[in-house]
Amino acid sequence: MLYRAEDFSLSDTFSSDTVPVPVVYSEGSVQDLESSGGLRQHEFFRKLQRSQLNTLKVQPDVANLFGRAAVAFIPAERTLVDIFELYKKNHICPISERKRFDEVPHLQTSTYTLAVDPYFKRDLFSRHPLTGNVTRHRHPYTALPKFTLPIHPCIAATTASYFVDLCSDAPPISDTLLAIERFHAFNSFWARIPKYSSAKSVTSTSSTRSSSSSNSSRSSTPSSRSTRPWRLCHSPLPDAQRPEKRKMDIDPTRALSRPAKIRRR
Repeated sequence: MLYRAEDFSLSDTFSSDTVPVPVVYSEGSVQDLESSGGLRQHEFFRKLQRSQLNTLKVQPDVANLFGRAAVAFIPAERTLVDIFELYKKNHICPISERKRFDEVPHLQTSTYTLAVDPYFKRDLFSRHPLTGNVTRHRHPYTALPKFTLPIHPCIAATTASYFVDLCSDAPPISDTLLAIERFHAFNSFWARIPKYSSAKSVTSTSSTRSSSSSNSSRSSTPSSRSTRPWRLCHSPLPDAQRPEKRKMDIDPTRALSRPAKIRRR
């Protein structure tokens, strides 16, 4: 049975009122998602940030855990492999021929495991989505259920990268996720991708320029349409702290010696 995001909590009492939280809420590694994922500069925050692809409905008492990157949902290993293949292909092809991650059919869904920061020790509780039975999970949370989520796996992987430490000798939560992080650390090309502008802003700008050119002698009243592209304003969750990516002098294409695995029950 696959659980939903609202089926885990910090208490054994579950609320019927869920809280929407963004999976990705600040700049950080969004540049990697935009470049390797086939988007344009700043497109994520202007177009996708508040969409269902980036929004989870969770219990009120765990919302802050996502803001502090204390927990994250990790896509299935097979999905991570497919994501990595897309990113590598988008890196070597002409920029104009990159495939958008949100338009790749086999990358629209995944199952997920819940990763928990090793320093977090409080009990977690899961609620069976059909029976409503509640189960207590104690650190190190070896029996957490699998999850199904409405978010996009590539967006989930962006946040899941918080749990990969490029400088650690400890086994990673996923070798494929570690490989993706290595790849991004040495293959950044965000500065070369085109900037995002909505169709609305392009039309508005063209209309404003045309009107200004033909009517400048008749009126000095500015056009009511804005010539600046509309952007979403986002407010990070309270106490949100985003770990910075660390870069290492390593070969991102080197074969990994450890077998791929994800923290499981």
